[in-house]
Amino acid sequence: MELRSIVVIITISLLTGFSILFLWNGQSCSLTPLLFNNDCRLSLIESDNFICESDAVWNERKTVYQTQDKENMKKRNSNIFFLSNWEPNFHCSHARRIGQMGDGGKWVCDLYRLKARPNCLIYSAGSNGDFSFEVHMKKVMPHCEIHTFDQNRYNCPNNICVFHQITFGNGIHPNNSKSWTTILEELGHTQRKIDVLKIDIEGGEYSFFPFLMQSPTKSLPQQILVEVHPNNPNNIHAFFELLRKHHFAIFNKEPNMLAGHQFFEYAFLKLNPQFFNSLPTNATQK
Repeated sequence: MELRSIVVIITISLLTGFSILFLWNGQSCSLTPLLFNNDCRLSLIESDNFICESDAVWNERKTVYQTQDKENMKKRNSNIFFLSNWEPNFHCSHARRIGQMGDGGKWVCDLYRLKARPNCLIYSAGSNGDFSFEVHMKKVMPHCEIHTFDQNRYNCPNNICVFHQITFGNGIHPNNSKSWTTILEELGHTQRKIDVLKIDIEGGEYSFFPFLMQSPTKSLPQQILVEVHPNNPNNIHAFFELLRKHHFAIFNKEPNMLAGHQFFEYAFLKLNPQFFNSLPTNATQK
């Protein structure tokens, strides 16, 4: 009888140990630290549960953001607009390039954090028949659901994505377009977070993004990866100021050398308004 009790105790101990290990490995980066360390609560709140790091590191990021944001808000004249305008003001510690080298690839902020998102959802707009981004994303994040959109008809590779022949707009302009809210409703995604929106619509960003930003805040993507095309400088500034107004920080910028020096790839991360409301009052000046 005593031996049986010992065996039961050992068995329970082993099961408890394995359960703890399972929870430790399976819990999201967002939740696990809260169980064992309250030091990252600030970054979790201000990044909408995306980034978990110490208050000291997070506050340094805020100082960097504020310093660069002041520079970004200065309108500088240049023959090459992006040479002296709109630099990254936020940095992702583990940003990763997804897609092919050169044109078509995009930098994603801390991609590994999406492993903790069992309901991960990716949108890719303006594929033009190039699915290299989707193929690579599915390879490294096989649990993510990927939807691809284009005004022309293409076929997604098997088991990679779901294709939709849709033009992004407001339902009126461009003709036969659909609004962001309508698309989410038709796909049944109104209650889901769009983790990443990768978009290249050949200059259409200047008309579409004002429509996008009119959508409910909770429906906006957490990351936006977009190619910005040549336009009037005032329109380009307005584009970036719109994203800034809606709490998107720039975490990556690179030229598209294939298209020309006026074409730049940008990547944005949406942060909680509290990040901007609690910026340091004495950020280091350049």
